[in-house]
Amino acid sequence: LSQHAYKHMAERMGTPYLQKILNEQLTNHIREILPVLRDKLRRQLSSLEKEVAEFKDCRPDDPAITAKALLLMVKQFSVDFDKKIAGSGNQVDTVELSGGARINKVFHERFPFELVKMEFDEKELRRAISFAIKNIHGIRPGL
Repeated sequence: LSQHAYKHMAERMGTPYLQKILNEQLTNHIREILPVLRDKLRRQLSSLEKEVAEFKDCRPDDPAITAKALLLMVKQFSVDFDKKIAGSGNQVDTVELSGGARINKVFHERFPFELVKMEFDEKELRRAISFAIKNIHGIRPGL
């Protein structure tokens, strides 16, 4: 730093300068992220307060509340299951196939070979298909 060629950048060298710059970057980053984080937390709090308000005056032994809670859990499970099958969940497995991708692979790669291995009784197969078609129609007339 005592060299004449480096005099113009001497104030930008060393640990104190690095500390100052990193501190400024961190402060700016916090200023940018904090409002977004605050808004997200407020939305979550509002959502939780609404959910708590729904259950505020209920009794745990009330069968209607129990049924409602069970239905909500089943509905959430269904949504999570659909997301997992569709591959749009929050977590994506990067190690192996999962969800719909795994089903797709089995269906297209393994299933045809398993079908070829099976031996079918033509008469029994036609009877099973006939019953399946009749059961699908139920009380509605067929085509």
